[in-house]
Amino acid sequence: MSGKAKKRVAIACQGGGSHGAFTWGVLDKILEDGRFEIEGLTGTSAGGMNAVAVAQGLAKGGNQEARATLKLFWDRVCESGKKSSLNNRGPIDKKMNNWTMYNSPGFMMFDFLSRTRSPSELNPTKKDPLKEVIEKTFDFELLRNQDVCKVFLCATHVFTGKLAVFKTEELKIESLLATACLPTIHEAVVVDDEYYWDGGFIGNPVMFPLIYGCETSDIILIQLNPTVRNKLPQSAREISDRLNEITNNASVVREIRAMHFISQLQDEGIIPEGRMKRIHLHLIEDESTFQELGWGSKLNTEAAFFEHLFTRGRDAATAWIRQNYENVGKRTTAPIREHFTGKDWNKQTSHSAPVKILDKKKK
Repeated sequence: MSGKAKKRVAIACQGGGSHGAFTWGVLDKILEDGRFEIEGLTGTSAGGMNAVAVAQGLAKGGNQEARATLKLFWDRVCESGKKSSLNNRGPIDKKMNNWTMYNSPGFMMFDFLSRTRSPSELNPTKKDPLKEVIEKTFDFELLRNQDVCKVFLCATHVFTGKLAVFKTEELKIESLLATACLPTIHEAVVVDDEYYWDGGFIGNPVMFPLIYGCETSDIILIQLNPTVRNKLPQSAREISDRLNEITNNASVVREIRAMHFISQLQDEGIIPEGRMKRIHLHLIEDESTFQELGWGSKLNTEAAFFEHLFTRGRDAATAWIRQNYENVGKRTTAPIREHFTGKDWNKQTSHSAPVKILDKKKK
């Protein structure tokens, strides 16, 4: 870049297991572009892994180091997955060109057993390949003490069902494991004597930490789960997959609806100008990429699948930057009415969402 100032943004990374390789591609392109300054990231599950990788890389050596750390993490996940029949397609799915593994013996056996056996019964040795990857890849001492990029990880408190957000200074192996703890696969993760499950059940991801914890008014949401499908789910598998998508989108839809409602109040003058911080929401997605993918593909760790999603993510980011770069810092570009508010609530158009500005003098 020349001497022109970078556009400061915050990024919200949705979770989705292996589908997070799409987010990897998006982040890689944003970092490569060089015209953005990432002030903070919030993430759930795989989105949390991507967020931590970016923050560590930025703290260690800037954009190129962040790109390298992302690649290192996903390469290690791929290598770890080669040891398990659960994470790789069988001959039938390969022949049918399915990225899902619904016809693969290893996945079929796991799917059946997970419905009748708990994680402690299925994995009495408590071996966790993901934990090994996290331990090899991330420097939590560095992460907790860096001030280059803020990180917020979402998890679900098992006993209360409430949302938990682990901040930058709270980052450790357990908090990263907690955000990705699917209760049908892993035992609940203990963080400071409390039990947590995957954050996707209640915040996938939550954006309020970026609103209140960052100065920038621009938030980029990287969405993985399709919002709309045009085909009625018929089979048991299709119904299950669609339910998974709807529940994993529910929290972010509610949050965006609230932001949209408040923005209308400001646009109508009910909330005086300057009383609230304006939020410009942006969305990077590619629903066509995920239309044919079911929940089973979220466990697929094959290199070809990661490469496919990574490329699609870079393409989506490239298109978004080309179309919307000039609007960053000026207005919302996300199609809020079409995607998130529903036909009964889309009579008005809003360009930004205001929220209360925190008094920074208060602790």
